[in-house]
Amino acid sequence: MSASPFRYFDDQRLTLQCGSELPAAQSLLTFGDNPTLLMQLTAAPTAEQLLDAAEQAYVAGYEQQASTEFELQGMAIAGIGDPLLQLDLLKQVIPDFKRQRHGVPITLVSYGLVAADKAVALCQQLVDLEVERIEIFLPATNPPAYQQLVQPKQHGFSEVCQFIHTASDAGLYVSCFAYEPVKQQSALRALAKELGARDFVVKPG
Repeated sequence: MSASPFRYFDDQRLTLQCGSELPAAQSLLTFGDNPTLLMQLTAAPTAEQLLDAAEQAYVAGYEQQASTEFELQGMAIAGIGDPLLQLDLLKQVIPDFKRQRHGVPITLVSYGLVAADKAVALCQQLVDLEVERIEIFLPATNPPAYQQLVQPKQHGFSEVCQFIHTASDAGLYVSCFAYEPVKQQSALRALAKELGARDFVVKPG
């Protein structure tokens, strides 16, 4: 199945492009070495366009082989921007999608750069939207290294760590990830688990 301006496949998982607003200097797609995809995706998709793109993927046979809900990869929301900065769009897309595709899990892929005093309320909104999983970029184990790698526009390492903990406490399945090459992989995995994440994954860079 081919990509479109509104969707693509990341490790065979259907992923919707959520917009272009970022909390850091560059898109996570840049870390993943996807320059072609960055140029192909539309900067500001509408909810209708995203729902249509998702439905087209399922009509074309996406996940037809899954026999139980436990085998479903489901759908991710990521793209150029960060879905946590597109809450209004999520509120339009996710409930409609869930009505059409009951039981299909939703995953957000994010920097997790959220103000500490807003994290609890945001996580509750995600739970209310029936988001099951969130994957959070965690490429460093200390503030200076994180600042250098991520170059956040606001907030930083402590807020990411707090958000991982808060999301886990809220009942979301939290997975942390980094892109190859990864230094201190065992230390990153230990930090992620200590904060409440279920796992730590290294993705191709």
